[in-house]
Amino acid sequence: MHTLTPHSGYARVALVLASYYLAETNWKASSCFYLVAFAGDAVDGHVARKFKQASRFGAVLDMVTDRCSTAGLLLVLSRLYDRRHAFAFLVLMFIDLFSHWMHTHSVVEKHHKSTATLKRRNMLIRTYYDNLPFFAFCCIGAELFYVLLYLLHFVSEESRAFAPLRTSCFWLCLPACVLKQFVNIAQIFSAASCLALEELDQKER
Repeated sequence: MHTLTPHSGYARVALVLASYYLAETNWKASSCFYLVAFAGDAVDGHVARKFKQASRFGAVLDMVTDRCSTAGLLLVLSRLYDRRHAFAFLVLMFIDLFSHWMHTHSVVEKHHKSTATLKRRNMLIRTYYDNLPFFAFCCIGAELFYVLLYLLHFVSEESRAFAPLRTSCFWLCLPACVLKQFVNIAQIFSAASCLALEELDQKER
């Protein structure tokens, strides 16, 4: 079970909020704060387990922070880019929040990555949660795709950094983001199916 101490979770929240505050005025500081908060998510669970400071509250705080962080970044992107792209960012935010809320609610008695939870899920969801490289590729790649889109808005095409950023964004991270959306959509249908089956089971008892 992935858990962490509340203290590190609070630090991530503070960093993300600072990133949002500076998003349109200081893009360098904003991106640094966001990336530090994002990196913190990758290490805090390991540190908490190592020092036996894990908690259920910390795990919930971690999950909520992840979803709110991504939603906020997508909202920032919807403001920075024109109207043609703004709707797409809002749809991505909707799918992300909708899928994770549905999935978490459908496993309210268990952890959302537990083996018991995944037995009733479709193959894509089982692969996503059971295969760590695939999980990391989708999650990290999708998040970096949004971060790189943010950076590309501020970096001039004449800048030396533009070409590597653009290549990384569209050739490495975009495929991960697309895969993540397929997972999110599959997660919605899988969660809806499990909720319906559980309700039927309760009515038959």
